Amino acid sequence: MAETGTKKRKGLDLQWKILIGIVLGIALGLFINVTYGPGVESGPIYIIKIIFKYGGDIFIRLLRMLIIPLVFASIFMAIVNLGDVRALGKLGGKTVGFYFLTTALAVAAGLLVVNLFNPGLGIDKEALSALGIGTEVPGKVGNAGVGEKSPVIIIIDTFVNMIPKNAAAAFASGNILQVIFFTIFLAIMASIVGKASDTMTSAIHGLDRIMQAGIMAIMKIAPYAIFMLVTAIFMDLGFAALAALGKYALTVLVGLAIHAFITLTALVWILGKYNPIKLFKAVAPALMTAWSTASSAATLPITMSNLTERAGVDPKISNFVLPLGATVNMDGTALYESVAVIFIAQLLGIDLTFGMQIVIFITASLAAIGAAAIPGAGLVTMGIVLTAVGLPLDGIGLILAIDRILDQFRTAINVWGDACAAVVIARTEDAITEPESGTPGLESAAA
Repeated sequence: MAETGTKKRKGLDLQWKILIGIVLGIALGLFINVTYGPGVESGPIYIIKIIFKYGGDIFIRLLRMLIIPLVFASIFMAIVNLGDVRALGKLGGKTVGFYFLTTALAVAAGLLVVNLFNPGLGIDKEALSALGIGTEVPGKVGNAGVGEKSPVIIIIDTFVNMIPKNAAAAFASGNILQVIFFTIFLAIMASIVGKASDTMTSAIHGLDRIMQAGIMAIMKIAPYAIFMLVTAIFMDLGFAALAALGKYALTVLVGLAIHAFITLTALVWILGKYNPIKLFKAVAPALMTAWSTASSAATLPITMSNLTERAGVDPKISNFVLPLGATVNMDGTALYESVAVIFIAQLLGIDLTFGMQIVIFITASLAAIGAAAIPGAGLVTMGIVLTAVGLPLDGIGLILAIDRILDQFRTAINVWGDACAAVVIARTEDAITEPESGTPGLESAAA
């Protein structure tokens, strides 16, 4: 092991390989989009599109394949390794409290920028309609009961549904929140039972190690798969819609940048006593994967590996904080929704009072916490916020045209928020060692 650690690594680090894949994917995708248009349904370009789309999907499926066993094994071992079960209450309280804080700060940043930019004023609704940007309510929003149930009931149902009726069904359906709840309960019981649970604990520890090795194997194809995934995305990106909704998109991006580079960075620097630049470098592969896949859950295996191997966070902290964060910490989503709701109101000519914006602040913060437990998370929780202030659900259709590209950015912010939380919580537990130089880890396995 010592020889491997001192041996000079050859080639580019993983984050640079992924970045090159992203840049080349954007360039190729935009070139095809401009040259052939977004709606090609036949010929060689269509074949390339299909190959690239399925190539990217295979990578995402491989990552998703690991999520449930990884979450189960990592959380179980994190809790068992805490020793004293009472320490779990302390750790859980700090984690949830920090996530509530950052989500609220994200919503506040969103409300600030949307009131400064006023992106919905001056946009021609007829021009949007001509571009095919309509007022269609997504089916997933209606299926969740948005508009029929009150926002309070939907949010309460979300948290109650964290408790699985059938643990096996929760694992089979991939309901991460229910898996987390069951795993925490099982780990607590194992700690109480003591030596009688040693055989099971040993088996789960082995599963945890196997999943970590699986991450290393899958990341070897990450740069190439992400190149295909990004190319397929940008082949379909409509420039006309992007231009028409450009001011709205810019408002969202500015809000996300404020939260990422000012709010979260300050929390890492002040509370985590950790160099934010080093942390950013350490989790760069996870952030770029999150941006490419637009999925916090799919990125979770990489985020966990980056934090432990490259940022020096003790696994007993990262293995608990990160899976929880991937399901309940949606800073980027909460900020996006606060901007989108006011944008829709401005577009429809509805003036929201200060009191209604306070309702948006509260509802967006709470809805984002339970977002991952609801099908179609971002759009459904946006519907909850729209309903809370009496706005029509068909306003969601106005922003669907560019939702995919903005989803990529807000997902990256969600993952950055999880990483920042892990560092801050680890610092309070004295369970972190900041690397003095470099960020060894995944890149050596993927070289």
